[in-house]
Amino acid sequence: MKRIMKKPLIYFIITVSLLLTDGCRKNYVVTSEDESSYGWEIFEQKDYLISKEWFYNSITTDKKWKDGYNGLGWSYARLLEMDSLDTENIGAIRTFHRGLTYPYPNNEILYYDDAKEEEDQFKEANVHLEILAGLTFAYHAKGNNKEAVVFGSALVDSTLTNPNPPTWHPWAFSHDSTLNWLDLRVTLAASYFALAKFDSTHKHLKVVLDSLGLSNNIINDYTTLTGRQKVAEQIKSLQDQLR
Repeated sequence: MKRIMKKPLIYFIITVSLLLTDGCRKNYVVTSEDESSYGWEIFEQKDYLISKEWFYNSITTDKKWKDGYNGLGWSYARLLEMDSLDTENIGAIRTFHRGLTYPYPNNEILYYDDAKEEEDQFKEANVHLEILAGLTFAYHAKGNNKEAVVFGSALVDSTLTNPNPPTWHPWAFSHDSTLNWLDLRVTLAASYFALAKFDSTHKHLKVVLDSLGLSNNIINDYTTLTGRQKVAEQIKSLQDQLR
């Protein structure tokens, strides 16, 4: 995915603020986009405490800036600050939920162009999908498997490109290429397994194993304790493999 801004913005902002334009001194106005873009650069360097500050600044500048909530939520999540909607603490879950209430900006800012081909439409929706993914992982980490299923399923449904046979756009987190739809599917399988919804567990595991060329490893026995233990071990193995 192509980002519009790639150089460290802190130097850019300082430099531009000192420029003279048309003979008049004008300070560069830092936007929420500037702050969140630099926040992502810091996030990709794994300095989540600092990235959290930049994303917080971006939503202070513009409280409706969706990508600011996206980045702030992911920074909280990487710091294991998950919170929940029934507490006063602010963390990943409450932040992601706040971000869902705002629409994606109808222009070409952030990382994508405004072309309307199918592939570019998914790119424009990426901030929203990343929030859905963040909620899936955060709720699963909190042990709230019911909500993890809700948001993970919403992401899967949003990336469906063909219902027959079912095919999906391969979602990936744009700021960490190691995190993608395979992790999401395994997380859904784990949450469904915890809810004893074994048909759905099997469905998501099959998608993952087929993709990895391990179709023969699928386990069909969910009726016995031994079979379910093997499924649990397979889920744990896949989580470790994809980590």
